[in-house]
Amino acid sequence: MDAKYVIGRSGKVIFARVLPNSELIASIKKICQENSIEIASIGACIGSLKEVNFVYAMNDASQYYNIRYSDEVKMKGAIEFLSAQGIVSKDNSGLYQVHMHALFSDESMKVFGGHLLNEGNIVLATIDLVLNEILDISVKRNYHQKSGFYFFEPNDEE
Repeated sequence: MDAKYVIGRSGKVIFARVLPNSELIASIKKICQENSIEIASIGACIGSLKEVNFVYAMNDASQYYNIRYSDEVKMKGAIEFLSAQGIVSKDNSGLYQVHMHALFSDESMKVFGGHLLNEGNIVLATIDLVLNEILDISVKRNYHQKSGFYFFEPNDEE
């Protein structure tokens, strides 16, 4: 089979403004926790950051999927947060996990992108965020030992 999937339905839609000096990923987790959201997609996420912390995929034939993540890239300054999308779910320990990819630009309009890390993404003026709750499905994000990556796994056995 080419994909493992489950079918759910839409729940709450939350529009939020993440305030200056907030940690972006922690804020997303807190919004989900405060609203009893187990699984959500990040439908829109735009604004500005004063710090961004990310990694990106690199070829590496010695790895399980022939890729690895780069070392952490940390940027500071006025960062235009152009777009992001992602998934929020819990792992088997019940902790929120956010898998979020983003595009952003520096003051010279050079565009960067990658996988945001859990810490080091600090809001400058604002982040406008839309979370879409997904109901009636089970998804957990857990570590895959062979590859060294975390994956969301739909569970159709509930």
